[in-house]
Amino acid sequence: MAEASIVARPAPPSRRFLWPLQAASTLGVVALLLLVVSVLSWQSYRSSQEALISASDDTVSYIQDAIDGKLRRLLDPARVQLGFLIRGELSEATTLPDRLRQVPLMADALKQNELVESIYIGYPDGEFVLFRLLGDNRLLRSQFQAPPQAVLVVQSITPGADGTMIGEYHFFDANNALIGTRTDPDYRYDPRTRRWYLAAIDAPGPILTDPYLFFTNRKIGITLAQRTVDGGGVIGLDLRVRELAAEIQDIRVTPSTEMALVNDRRQVVAYNRGMDRAIFQDRQGQQDLATIDELNVPPLTAAAKLAFGDSLVRRETAKIDGRKWQIIVSKIEIAADRKLELLIAIPNDEFFATARSLVLQQFLIVGLIMLLAIPAAWGMTRLASMPLRRLAGETRRIEALDFSSEERVRSRFREIDNLGRGLNGMKLTIRKFLNIGRALAAEQEFKPLLDRLLLETIDLVKCDGGIIYMLGEDHRTLTPEIARWVENGTVHEEAGLPSIMVDQGGIAADIAEALRGKDIVVCEHKLDELEASAPGLGDMLKALNATRVTLVTVPLLDRNKIPFGVMLLTKCAGAGVETWAVDEKLIQLIYAVSGSASVAIQNKLLLDAQRNLTDSLIKLVAGAIDAKSPYTGGHCQRVPLITRLLAQAAADQKTGPFQSFELSKEEWEALHIAAWLHDCGKVTTPEYVADKATKLETICDRIHEVRMRFELLKSAAETAYWKGLAKGGDEATLRARMTAEQQALDEDFAFVAACNEGGEFLEPAKIERIKSIAARRWTRTLSNRLGTSYEEKARFDRQPEPPLPAEEPLLADRADHVIEISEREIIPPDNEWGFKLNMPQMKYNRGEVYNLCIQRGTLTEEERYRINDHIVQTVIMLESLPFPKHLRNVPELAGGHHEKMDGTGYPKRLKGEEMSVVARIMAIADVFEALTAADRPYKKAKKLSEAIKIMGFMKKDRHLDPDLLDLFLTSGVWREYASRFLAPEQVDEPDINAILGIRPAA
Repeated sequence: MAEASIVARPAPPSRRFLWPLQAASTLGVVALLLLVVSVLSWQSYRSSQEALISASDDTVSYIQDAIDGKLRRLLDPARVQLGFLIRGELSEATTLPDRLRQVPLMADALKQNELVESIYIGYPDGEFVLFRLLGDNRLLRSQFQAPPQAVLVVQSITPGADGTMIGEYHFFDANNALIGTRTDPDYRYDPRTRRWYLAAIDAPGPILTDPYLFFTNRKIGITLAQRTVDGGGVIGLDLRVRELAAEIQDIRVTPSTEMALVNDRRQVVAYNRGMDRAIFQDRQGQQDLATIDELNVPPLTAAAKLAFGDSLVRRETAKIDGRKWQIIVSKIEIAADRKLELLIAIPNDEFFATARSLVLQQFLIVGLIMLLAIPAAWGMTRLASMPLRRLAGETRRIEALDFSSEERVRSRFREIDNLGRGLNGMKLTIRKFLNIGRALAAEQEFKPLLDRLLLETIDLVKCDGGIIYMLGEDHRTLTPEIARWVENGTVHEEAGLPSIMVDQGGIAADIAEALRGKDIVVCEHKLDELEASAPGLGDMLKALNATRVTLVTVPLLDRNKIPFGVMLLTKCAGAGVETWAVDEKLIQLIYAVSGSASVAIQNKLLLDAQRNLTDSLIKLVAGAIDAKSPYTGGHCQRVPLITRLLAQAAADQKTGPFQSFELSKEEWEALHIAAWLHDCGKVTTPEYVADKATKLETICDRIHEVRMRFELLKSAAETAYWKGLAKGGDEATLRARMTAEQQALDEDFAFVAACNEGGEFLEPAKIERIKSIAARRWTRTLSNRLGTSYEEKARFDRQPEPPLPAEEPLLADRADHVIEISEREIIPPDNEWGFKLNMPQMKYNRGEVYNLCIQRGTLTEEERYRINDHIVQTVIMLESLPFPKHLRNVPELAGGHHEKMDGTGYPKRLKGEEMSVVARIMAIADVFEALTAADRPYKKAKKLSEAIKIMGFMKKDRHLDPDLLDLFLTSGVWREYASRFLAPEQVDEPDINAILGIRPAA
């Protein structure tokens, strides 16, 4: 059984200040008292606020009632008087003397209602008569220049002889006798322009104006007016409303309270701090009621924003110049169509001063209570803190994963005593669960994992043994994977248990029920019953001297709640032994354990399946690459073998440069994947490039097209012979010329065909001969653009088509032979992969002369770049894959096998020290396999001696790692590979010592 892995504890966090329980509890009691009293005080404060707000509402109601009463006392008598006046003689009088005869009646009416300022009538022709008592008002007497005996003045506007309106003042004494008349040329007044006249002339009944400044004395008042019965004029009564201002001036909610009455034109009708500020005078000296904005009292300005809403009373809190105010707005009706708004602004600090004082008193009482509570709380919490300190010590041991302590902490407090008992049980349970956790974390292999899980579960649930069955793909067969039982502390393994079928009865019925219901099944069986249904299990239990057994069948479920196996737990009972009591708590414990076991087993199965699938896909890709080209078949399969053999040889070294080289299981997996995918980029390499066997070969060998041109020239030579004879030429001369021409063409073609085959090196003289042969001309009579593909026709169209017939070189490098590189294929110098590439100017150059003049092999510079590009594509493809962390270096391993120790390799021009050991190993494996491969169309397979000699030169030139090549030769990796994959004729004895630099003994 594998040892459990030990997980290092993380470093403890930095120590911070911690409160002692006794001090914290005492402070808690005090804080609780403070909280309770604070809540009560706040509630008291809120109640006081609400009471004050309610009181303010009562104040508003009082003001409303007072103003409403004033208005009723003002308006009701005036309406009665007005009712008589519109039907009296005043309305029927047409001349000024007739109107002055009404002085006694008007004087009595004015004396009866002291709130009536004046009585007047306006006529449709602009005439006007007003009756006013002078009383003791010196200002008014001075304004009218009234005689001392004057008691009443009549103001009149009547037409003169010339038709112009004349203003006059008529003064009467206490006996209503006229004592003087004064004409005032400045007295200009047209009643028809006044609001009271305009409103009343068309109204069916009396009208009431908004408060305004009277024309004569500039006092605030309202006008009650009505059209006369005969419609010959409008009679009005001016009513004083200065008592409204006095009503709100007498109310003081707080010293800073602001109150005002405003009309619907936002003009201030009454202001609690005096009406002097409520009279506005413009630049022309005209006076009028100030608007609430002109009053310039910010709280009232804020209140005016709530005015004239639908509600009778509106309230809000506003913060003005850093001070909070209670804003109250109330509606007051003075007539059906006339309303005033009462604006009240009370500062919070004054309004709630009483509530704050009450709260302060309560806090003083709380302070006294807390002084008495602290000693009592300190003593009580001490009784609880002592055992809790011991419990804290136990929890610190648990934190340190020390579950060895058996100390039982007791306390006089029931909850703390129960906590000590529970902590003891928790330590035991955690200890057992940790054992299972270690089993899950430590085991990498499937069988040991099952073994650890089963043994830890047996120990945790206190049973005698158990078996783990795995469900077959037919969902009927149960195969025993592991079976263990414990006897007197000794663990025994039961091997050779037979598989069982879920439908065969006996314990299989219990298992079938558990799998079907996906729930734990508990059953008790006699031993003889088990011997028939499960012979192996019966024999195992018989060894325990059991007569009956309790079986707990636990289904193992995957993440989709589908069963994949069962865990069978057994508890034996014999003479004098009670049956196993499987209660609900034990069932829950088994649930927890089986859940962990299911997850661990399923994860292992899934991980193995994933690895197998990944490995199969990798080999599938490698096989597809090999199958793509029959000439490279097996390369992607043979290189991994050489790589693994050489890596194992390096890991086995105990001395030398590789004595510290070792690979973990994850690193071996990365090596395996990288070796199999080292040429995955070849899927992007065109086959006709990878398999190019001759210089003119593309998808087909173009030597055949060249041959037809030579055949055409030979035919043309014969045609010239016959034409010469037809013209009477000398037959011998013509034949000799034809024979020489055809023989030269045969020799030239044979030379071109030999050059097409490729070789080790093409001398400059041969290149010149190719160019000379290419200069010969032949005649084309058919368009070379007919029947071509779209792309090829586009390349032809780079130049205009010459007229036919056209003479062309026998071998040509035409513009349509050049295939350009597309923009998406260009890899910039600052690319994200770090490639350092010398990209050719074009993608392909299929020029015939250009290809035939290749000096080595069959590939042009452009085609060799395409061949080499497979490693670039390999890196790009692999880096795009989301490898897990332990496989992140697969692209580096796979992409480095064409790098060289001297930094001249590709694609990144890495030097030896910049390459990992595995990448350098793969470079040797790739070179050795390529040199010895017998399935390349462009070269013969080399013998071992030739291949190793070439690799020796590569070592000398620092293309291959010298130390690894020496290890490759001395370890015999090459010999093991040769025995398995090389043809017998390739296997010879290389001169290993020469490569190793060992001189032969003298």
